[in-house]
Amino acid sequence: MVQNKLSSAQVLEQAEELSFPKSVVEFLQGNIGEPYGGFPEPLRSRVLKNMARVEGRPGASLAPFDFGALKKDLQQRHPHISDKDVMSAALYPAVAEEFFDFRDKFGPVDKLDTRIFLTGPKVGEEFEVSVLKILSLVCDLTR
Repeated sequence: MVQNKLSSAQVLEQAEELSFPKSVVEFLQGNIGEPYGGFPEPLRSRVLKNMARVEGRPGASLAPFDFGALKKDLQQRHPHISDKDVMSAALYPAVAEEFFDFRDKFGPVDKLDTRIFLTGPKVGEEFEVSVLKILSLVCDLTR
C-alpha cells in the first residue's frame, strides 16, 4: 500500500479489490489473537468478506498437538533436530522444512554473519567465525 502511495482512506475504499498479503488476512481473521481495542472496522469486514474468523483465544479451538510425534517425523528426514526446530516446524511447517533442507545441504549456516550468509563472501574475502559459535555448533551436533 505504501509502495503504491495509497492513503488509509484509499485502502479502506478499495479494500475489496486490493490483494492483501496472506499474513495480513490471517491477522484480520484472528489467527494470532485479537489486538487491544479490537480489529479495525470496516476494513476487517471488507478484506475478509465471508472468510472464517477466529473468536476468542486462537489456541482454544485447536486440537492437542503431539510435539513428540513431530520431532520423530523430523528426525527421520533431518539428522540434527532440536526442540527449537520442532517449535519452528509446528508454527511454520513449510518455511521450517525448507530451512532444514537448506541446513542439511549447506551445514549450520546460523554460525555465519548475516551478510556472509545472504550474499556469500566476496572473492578473496576472509572472514572469521567466532570460537563461541564453533563451540555452539559442536554442542548442537552432539545432542
